[in-house]
Amino acid sequence: MSTLEIETKKLIDRFHAQKPIRSWSMIISIFGDCVAPRGGELWMGNITEIMQMIGVSSGVVRTAMSRLASDGWLERTRIGRNSFYRLTNMGREAFDQATPRIYARGLTKGNGSWITAILSDGAGRAERRERLMDQGFGAIAPNVLIKPDNGQALPKSSEQIIYMCSSAPDDKAARLAKQAWNLTSLQQGYVEFIENYRGLGELLSEMDGNYSAIPTEVALVVRIMLIHDLRRLVLRDPELPQQALPDNWAGSVARELAANIYSKLKDRGEIWLDSNARNVEGNLPPLAPAFFERFQPL
Repeated sequence: MSTLEIETKKLIDRFHAQKPIRSWSMIISIFGDCVAPRGGELWMGNITEIMQMIGVSSGVVRTAMSRLASDGWLERTRIGRNSFYRLTNMGREAFDQATPRIYARGLTKGNGSWITAILSDGAGRAERRERLMDQGFGAIAPNVLIKPDNGQALPKSSEQIIYMCSSAPDDKAARLAKQAWNLTSLQQGYVEFIENYRGLGELLSEMDGNYSAIPTEVALVVRIMLIHDLRRLVLRDPELPQQALPDNWAGSVARELAANIYSKLKDRGEIWLDSNARNVEGNLPPLAPAFFERFQPL
C-alpha cells in the first residue's frame, strides 16, 4: 500500500469512526463539490460507486438518498431500471449560498461594523432566533444577535426583527465575538483538520507537480473527504474580521491547507468524472466557469 493510499485510508477510517455516520451528509458533499458544477444531475450507480469507495454500502446509500429526496434536496428521474438524481431548486439555492464560503481563501476583511438583530417578544421568537443563527448570527442576549458586516446589504426590518448597523472598537471586538460564538470549539475543529490533512499536504508537495501517478479514484475520494470535513467547519464559521478573532486563529491555516491540497487533486478527480460519471443524457456537461474560481486568493 502506497503512502498516499495509507493517508486516504486514515481519512476514511476517521469518517467511519464518527457516530452516527452521516452518509446523507457525505452525499451532499459529493453533489456540492462534483455534481453541481457539472449540471447538477448524477446516475444512482455513480453515487453508489463513489460511496462504496468511501466504505459505505449500497443499502445505506439507498436509505440516505430516500431521506434527501423526502427532505427536498434531491429529485429523481427513472429511465427503465436506472435512476438519476438532481438537485431541487431548494438544494441548488442552498449550494449557491454555501459554495462561496466553502471555497473561500484568506481572512474576511470586514469593515469594523456589525449587523445587530433585535427580536420582538411573542410567539415564534425561538424559530426566528434559530433562523438567524443559521444565517451566521451569534447571540449575545436571548433577543439580541450580531453578525459581522462584511459588505452585505442590511436586511429589511419588520415587526418581528429590527436590524441596525453598529460598531465596536477593535479592542472590544474579540470580546464581543467570544460572547456570541463558541470560537473555542471551532478553533479545535480547525486544529484537528490541520492535524488530519497535514501529512497529505506534505506528501503532495513532495511530488513536486508529478500528480499523474495518483489514481483518479483516489484523487476523487480524497477531494470529496477534504471538502466534506472543511464544509462542516466553515458553515459554522461566522467569518469574523481579523480584529475580532482570537490569537493564533487556525481557520486561515486550515483554509490554506485545504486550498493547496484541492488544487493538486481537482484535475485528477475530474478525469474520473469525465470517464465514469453519467446523467440522463450521457456524459456530464463541461464544468461551469465558477468552478475555476474555487480557492482563488481574495
